[in-house]
Order: sequence, then structure tokens, then C-alpha cells
Amino acid sequence: MRTTTFRILLALLPFTGNAQSIIQGRVVDEATKEALAFVHVLPAGAQQGVTSDIDGRFAIQVPEQAVTLRFSYVGYAALEVQATSGSPLIVAMRRNAVELAAVDILPTENPAHRIIDKCRAGRKLNDGMRERSYRYMSYSKTIFTAEMDTAMVVDTTMVTDTAQVAEVDSSDLEMRQFLESQYFFLMESATRKSFIPPAAEKEEVLAMRVSGLKDPSFLALAAQTKTFSIYEPQISISEKFYMGPLAPGSTKKYLFLIQDTLYQGADSVFVISYKPRRGTKFNGLVGLLYINTNGYAVQNVTAEAAERDAAASIRFQQLHERVDGKAWFPVQLNAFIYLDNAVINGYVPYGVTRTYLKDIEVDANVERKEVRGPELVMDRMSVRQDEAYWAGLRTDSLDAKALKTYHVIDSLGAEVDLDRKVKWLSALATGRLPIGPVDLLLDKVMRYNGYEGFRLGAGFATNDRVTRYASVGGYAGYGFRDKNWKYGGFLVVKPWYGRDLSLKVFHELDVLESGGVAFEGPRPLLTNESTRWLYVDRMDHYERSGAQFAFRVGSALRFWAGAEREVRENRLGYQYVDRRSEAVTLLRDRFTTGGFTFGMRFAFRERMARLPDREISLGTRWPILLISAFRSVDGMFGGELETWRLNAAIDKTFHLRLVGDLSVRLMGGIADRNAPYPYLYNLRGTNAFDQQQHEAGRKLLVAADNTFQTMRPNEYLADRYMALHLRHSFGTLLVKGKHFKPRPGLVYNAAIGELAHPELHRGLSFAAMGVPYLEGGVVVDGLFSTLGVGAYYRHGAGMFEDTLDNFAFKLTASFAF
Repeated sequence: MRTTTFRILLALLPFTGNAQSIIQGRVVDEATKEALAFVHVLPAGAQQGVTSDIDGRFAIQVPEQAVTLRFSYVGYAALEVQATSGSPLIVAMRRNAVELAAVDILPTENPAHRIIDKCRAGRKLNDGMRERSYRYMSYSKTIFTAEMDTAMVVDTTMVTDTAQVAEVDSSDLEMRQFLESQYFFLMESATRKSFIPPAAEKEEVLAMRVSGLKDPSFLALAAQTKTFSIYEPQISISEKFYMGPLAPGSTKKYLFLIQDTLYQGADSVFVISYKPRRGTKFNGLVGLLYINTNGYAVQNVTAEAAERDAAASIRFQQLHERVDGKAWFPVQLNAFIYLDNAVINGYVPYGVTRTYLKDIEVDANVERKEVRGPELVMDRMSVRQDEAYWAGLRTDSLDAKALKTYHVIDSLGAEVDLDRKVKWLSALATGRLPIGPVDLLLDKVMRYNGYEGFRLGAGFATNDRVTRYASVGGYAGYGFRDKNWKYGGFLVVKPWYGRDLSLKVFHELDVLESGGVAFEGPRPLLTNESTRWLYVDRMDHYERSGAQFAFRVGSALRFWAGAEREVRENRLGYQYVDRRSEAVTLLRDRFTTGGFTFGMRFAFRERMARLPDREISLGTRWPILLISAFRSVDGMFGGELETWRLNAAIDKTFHLRLVGDLSVRLMGGIADRNAPYPYLYNLRGTNAFDQQQHEAGRKLLVAADNTFQTMRPNEYLADRYMALHLRHSFGTLLVKGKHFKPRPGLVYNAAIGELAHPELHRGLSFAAMGVPYLEGGVVVDGLFSTLGVGAYYRHGAGMFEDTLDNFAFKLTASFAF
């Protein structure tokens, strides 16, 4: 023991002649008490100092115990504070009362541009998040609280009603006391992530805790630590794309200004502000870049939308460090969520998420099997960890406000059964509302189309409370226009829980669009295409029994294969000319088939999340290919009609920098030339207009995406066709009002098709498409919340003689569930 002590003292001798003191503290905003990240801290008169981290904390070595520290931060008044090495400091900085508007008049050459160009040139070397393989562990904490809305402050000296004053003061005091003692909401999560460039990644949720909820899986996606890279040409924030400040050509769109130069050892750090130039119209960001001369890499970032959305907006902060001398990598991430339109007793709620990355391995030897499968994985049982586990993850122990939040909100959640109420929100995304051991199938409750009118019913299926490995369900519904009942039942066996592998057997007695096209896969409850069903007035009644096997190959490819027997009947007067011989011709409206079905969905690099009860898609930046096919065999399952059909579609949305979003759908199909009407194609027209309406005045129409807006329903019939649907939205690039933000756009649709044997079909009106069908339109979305207007014009060889007949004027609606 003595020897060890002597060695320690001996080792410390060289430092005793030049003792250093360490001063620690935290920098906050004087008004909001929000931590200020990246504040420059240095002794007065010195050149080198330190920068506060994302939590506003700093630690600086000084030669004396008492020293004057200088604090500087863009947008805040510089501050000098007398400090000692005693207890930690709390330094409150005041935001500048008046900030002079920066002008775009600069010297011939802006010195910030040279730094930005060097930073952009080093992207592949310095962007550790996108260009290198890595692993890390993470801990995140999210809180929601509120601050007083300055616009709602009541001057009680101007109110003569003393009772009103007392009421205002009482409610304000109650809210203030609540916010001082706890948060509205608290969530913690821990994950482990691996990544191989360019896009192979997997993140596993190791633990998760949400105030008020026993089962946190509903918020599983919030545990993801995936964030944007400031080096990316386009940066996605809340499903909206912005031009990155380091994108090619950014110096022509953004105004960059060097605000400060910091010194760290042998390196300098340039603090550069950026914002869209005046007169430019594009989705831009505003914030600060801290660029280190060591490789001209981004060290710190702040970013938010230049035009703040009053409903919800987000501000980001990223703190990067050089990991193991290899590459710059984010070690701390902050996200501030502002809900300016939501006011509670004069207070505006906001959220803060702080994420800390640990055990970072850059250029790690990550094997392919480590990142195979869904991008995000969460198991209901594994996320439930004890307090000792959480204590080992947290950078700081929970304060009194956080502890009280868990205690109070957990008790309240148990009292009102918050888990059950949250399931209603989940039902909008999944289409299934859990009710004890069964789920209510929401798409079976109510629907409307031009054939059935309103259809009311119900559908139920067992859920995981019964068994994880199978589900039994059924439905029934009644159409008030066709006055017929429909019903069906099914059994789904899932032998490997949590994997996209299933066997389904079913029996249905229902209706189906005549000449329609449908693809396998999940269907949202409501989309911008759903209004098409208003115009679908030709349907067939069918009775179908079969089995279907579904499985996934990797994360990109999914297959469906099945066999079925179907009896289909048209009750609208259609007759199919079935020539058995020169002397015998049958007119049929009923068809029995037995055959095989096939479906495929290919989405390259599709991001998937495997949650405790389902797998969901997180989207892909690549086109999505859909294929469906049907082949009936004479004599199979008692079938008497041999026919076939093949359909395909490709969907892709291009996010075009500085221009807007271009959505493209290419659809096509080919069928047996001798097939009856139900197995051909109706081409999806949605212009419910005829001559009688023209004489009486047009009726109100609603647009449906990826359809022909000026084509009458069932106007054409084809046994092979190809259709192209283009829609370009300029967003708010062209019109930038403070409150009024319409989104203009252009629409263009085209189709070609043919019908080899129109003489085989009687009783229903239609035409064969002999020339290409062409139409174009102009839309303005968002005129009234989610509603807009559109005007469309039919042109080319297929146009009508009367010019007015070629126009269609419609409402547009924007929604998706």
C-alpha cells in the first residue's frame, strides 16, 4: 500500500508546480431556461477555450481558481462572469433584443463560401453516418412541458372584474405549479444499432419506458435514433424535404456569414450562419454550422425550417466528435418540437428529445447477417427492464420532476386505462382496433361506392391474446343500394411469430369491381385515391373459396401464391357471347373458375420495422413494383372457364430539389382476348358527367389520384392497356403567405389500349380505345385546410367536339390513414 501511494505521489510531482483548476457549469437561456448548446467559453483575454455540449454543460481548465470567463453565442449578448472552481455555475445568457436584418450585400468574394466548398469536398471522408460502417448504443429521453405564451399574457391591472382576475390568477398559478413540479410526458429508450454503407442498417430497441403506458410498443418508432446528415443534398424533416446547406450550388441559394472563429488546440472552428437568400423560393433551413479546420468537417450543427410551421415545427442540434481519430461522428443529438397552435391555460407545449450515443465503433467489422431483416426491431418482452438497467444507461440520474412525472402519469394512466385508449390511435394505422381477445376490422364497418351505396357491417379477428400463431375472423355487411348481404370468414396461420410468413384459407360471398385491378399487400383506410370508389358503379357478385401462402424474401421482396375456386355473376344485364360452335351460341352472365393466383411486391431497400404485433413499412426512396396474376384451368375445382390475366404497376415519388415533388405511377395489364368483361380492364375513369347533367348544370365532383379525371366511368373497355399518371406539386415554393399557403401543381394522364373482340360483350355500354387518351390539369391544394380545386382538360384525338365536354372541374382532398 505504501509503495502504491509513493508511486502516485511521484507521478503527480511534475504537475504540482503548474496546478490547474477546472471550472464547470451550464449555460441556459435567461428567459426560457433552455440549455444553450455550442456556447463558446474562454478566459477573458485568451484565444482558446471550450464549447458547451448539447446539454449546455462545459468544463474548462484555468490557471487560477478565480478567473473571468467570457461567454459568446450567435444571437445572444456576450457575457463575462467572475468564476471560481467551487460549485458548478449556472450562466444565463440574454437573447439580443434587436437583431439587425442581415443584408445580402457582400464583398466580391464571400470568405464563408471557400469554407463551405472545402467542407462539401470532404463529405465522403468526414460523413461518418453515411460513408462508414459503425455500431453504437444509444440512450434517449423525451419530455413534453410548456412555457407561457407571451401573446396570451393577461394584464390584470386592466381588468375591473375582481372575480375574473382571481380566476385568471388561480388557473395560471395552478398550471405554473404543475409545470414546476413535473412534465406532461416522459419517455426513455435504449437501442443498439449497426450500419453498413450505403444503406444496410438495423436498430434494436433494448428498453423503453413511457409515462402512463404499460405497453410502450405504440411509440416504438419514436425510439429510432436515425437522423439526417447535414452533408446530404436533400434533408428530410417530418416527411418534408429541404435543400441542405452543403448541397451542390447551395452558395447561390443560401446566405452564409462567418459569425465567429474559435480556437481549439492547433485547429480553428468557423461558426457560420446560414439562411435562404432574400428573393429565393425553395424549402430551406436556417441555423449554424461549426466547421473544424481539421479536415474541414462539420463539428456542430443547428438546423430548423426557415419557414416555421405554426402547427408543429422541429429544431435540431448535433454535436460531432472525432472518434478514435478515424472520422467525425455525432455523439449527442437534440430535437425540439414546438406546437405553437396548441395553447393550454395560456401555456404553449413543446417537447425536447435528447439522445446520447455510446460505445461508438467507426469502421467496425459489421457482418451482413447483423443488418439483415427489418431496420427497426422491437420485442414486447425485451423492452421491460428494471431500474438498475436504466441507471446504467442514463448520463444523469432522473431529477425530481422526472420521478414525479412517472409516478403521477403512471397512476393516472392506470386509472383511466390509457393503454386501451391509445389502441384507438393505433387502429388508424393498422385498420384493426383491439377489443379484448379480438380486433375490430375497421374497413368492414362502413364504406361507400357507386354500386352498393352505403354499406354497413362489422368484421372481427382474434389477436395475440388468443394465440400468436393463428387468427380466426369473419365479417358481414349490407349494401343499401344493391340490397344484398355480404359475408366471409378466414383462418390465418403464422408458424413463425414476428416474421412475414403466413398461410390463409378463406371463403367469401361479396362483390368485386368489374374490370378493376387490385394488388396484394396492406391497404390504408383512406388515401387520395379512395374517392375513386364514388364512381365505381359496375360490380360483380362472387362466391370464392381458396388458400393463399405469403412470405418475404429479404426486406425488399414479398410473394403471395394461392389457389381458389370462384363463381362470379353480373346482375346489371351484361351478357357474354360464348360461341360453342357455328350453330350454338350461349349468352352468359355467370362464370365458374378454378385456378391459381400470384402476387409480388418489390421495394428495393425498403425500410421495415418489426413491432411486437406486426411488421410495417417505413418507406423507400426507390420505385415500388407491384405484380398480380391469375390463371384459371378448365376442370380445376369444377371450373368451366379457362382464362388468364396479368397486371403490373410501378410507383415512385421524386423529390426534386428546388422544384417540388413529382409522383409517377405507371400501370399496365394484359388479359385473355376472349375473356368476359369482369376479367378485362375498365381504365378507371372518374368523370361522372353525361348530356343530361350538361343541360341541367354540372354537379360537384371530387378528384381521385391516379385516375382519369375527364374520362367517364366505364367509358372504355380493354384487354390490354398501359396508363401513365403524373402529378407534380410545387408545394409552397411559388406562394409563400404567412397564413395562406396554397400548393399549386400540375397533373398529366395518358393511356393506350385495345379490345380485340368487342362483339363478345353485350348489355353494357363501352367503347374500344382506338387512339391514345390524353388529359392535363392544374390543381391548387390547401386552399381550405385539406381541400383544394382542380381543372382538367381532355385533348388529342380522343377529345369531344363540344369544348365544354372536355373539361372537368373538381374538388381535391389531401388525406391518408
